[in-house]
Amino acid sequence: MPNYQKNGIQIKGLRKVVRQIEKLGVEAEDLKGAFNRIGTRALSTANAGTPVSSGALKASNRQSKRKNSVYLYSGKAKTYYARFVHYGTTKMEARPYLYNAVEKDGEWAVRQLENEMDRLITKLGLND
Repeated sequence: MPNYQKNGIQIKGLRKVVRQIEKLGVEAEDLKGAFNRIGTRALSTANAGTPVSSGALKASNRQSKRKNSVYLYSGKAKTYYARFVHYGTTKMEARPYLYNAVEKDGEWAVRQLENEMDRLITKLGLND
């Protein structure tokens, strides 16, 4: 991600980015939309790659609704086996459908965040 040190912002990690931007007066809600778009796309990609027998595992996939990150989750009480499918066992090969979604959509997500950060930096007048 860009390094805006000349304006007093050094971007090292996503949570730090959000905290620094909030200190400058940007509402976290301004970033929440970008994280929601990223999560929605990642969830769609994960669903496409989720192994389907009954459909319960795919139905258990969900995303977080956070202001400074995106998390994908899979599995509930009835689909406790999600971790076995994703990570594999000694008798079953791993099928990392969540990890694959992150790998597939990662570069797109970074571009989305960079665009959103650039928009906010321009909005705050920090791009001089």
